[in-house]
Amino acid sequence: MSEQLIRRGHVLERRSSLGDRSSDGLAAADSKQVLAQRLIERETFHRAVLDGIELGIVTTEPSGTVTFINRTARTLLGVKWVSGGDVRELLGLHSAPHDFVSSTSKLAYTLPTQDGELDLELSIHRTEGFCGAADYFFVFRDVSEEKSRADELERFERLAAMGTMVAGFAHEVRNPVASLRSLAESLAEDLADANIQLPHVSRMLQVLERIERLVRTSLQFGRPAVPRRGHHRPWAIVAAALGEVGPRIKEGDGEIRLEVEPDLPDVFVDEGQSVQVLVILLNNALDSVGSAQRVLVRVLRAEDSKAEGAQSAVPLVRFEVHDDGLGIPAAILGRIFDPFFTTKPSGTGLGLSIAQQLVSENGGHFSVSSSRGAPTTFAVFLPTG
Repeated sequence: MSEQLIRRGHVLERRSSLGDRSSDGLAAADSKQVLAQRLIERETFHRAVLDGIELGIVTTEPSGTVTFINRTARTLLGVKWVSGGDVRELLGLHSAPHDFVSSTSKLAYTLPTQDGELDLELSIHRTEGFCGAADYFFVFRDVSEEKSRADELERFERLAAMGTMVAGFAHEVRNPVASLRSLAESLAEDLADANIQLPHVSRMLQVLERIERLVRTSLQFGRPAVPRRGHHRPWAIVAAALGEVGPRIKEGDGEIRLEVEPDLPDVFVDEGQSVQVLVILLNNALDSVGSAQRVLVRVLRAEDSKAEGAQSAVPLVRFEVHDDGLGIPAAILGRIFDPFFTTKPSGTGLGLSIAQQLVSENGGHFSVSSSRGAPTTFAVFLPTG
């Protein structure tokens, strides 16, 4: 009996041991499942964090295959997929990631996209993965706006230097030209008293008048008056500008069309300078199409979400001068604000330069939309405070 009990005890002990091992296996499996779930949750959290960053982030395997693209990168690059593909094709790189890391960790270049071009500033980082393999992640941002502002600042500095030179030259020329005009007028009176008619004298006076006009605009370009800014109604500025160009509109040409959004806020500008800007744009539009009814002035609300130092969108008023003429060729569009550049036989080439300068001095900015064979729209954005 005792021997049977001993044997039975061994069997029970063995079964108990097997049960413990089975329980340990189940516990281990549960632990792995919990760990896997935690890893998935952690990865989801990290991706959510990366999606919330306002920088483009792309991660890759050692081969350069993309493993993740965050939301900002997808928006900038115009892609919808999150992983897959070659990073060289995605970011327009000409070498594998390890080649860039070995030479430089930061790049600045222009990337062609479906919607145009992006000026990117990109940094490449390396991190050790499994078995010593190197994974890579790319951090980049669009610096197009910063580049545009830097180019604009450089351009204004060049214009300021040119303006100083032009103003000095115009100041020296003004007095001799005035003397020549006085002599020509005296000569014309003497010839009229002697009943002598010479067409050369009237032509001389016309040429001198053109030189004087060039001198006046050159002085204004080189030495613009400091704006006296105050709050003014947008419709009043437009009405004053239309009144100034009114005399040049011929009977039968119709009227310049006007669309003004109701309840616009006041703009904080120099009223006279703002009127002058619109007069320059209206005269250019009339020169382009030759008929007032083909010109449209539109005034509406706008916002500038990229204003320097702004915490939120800055309210602006947008003044548009639109004409349905033949448009401006792309080869010329980039030069229209350059001083003394003109396509008009009798133009000075300073109108748009002065207009841009006045808008900038009043805290606003320009935009132009045009192409060959298409309508042209000049838009002036003026601040409200």
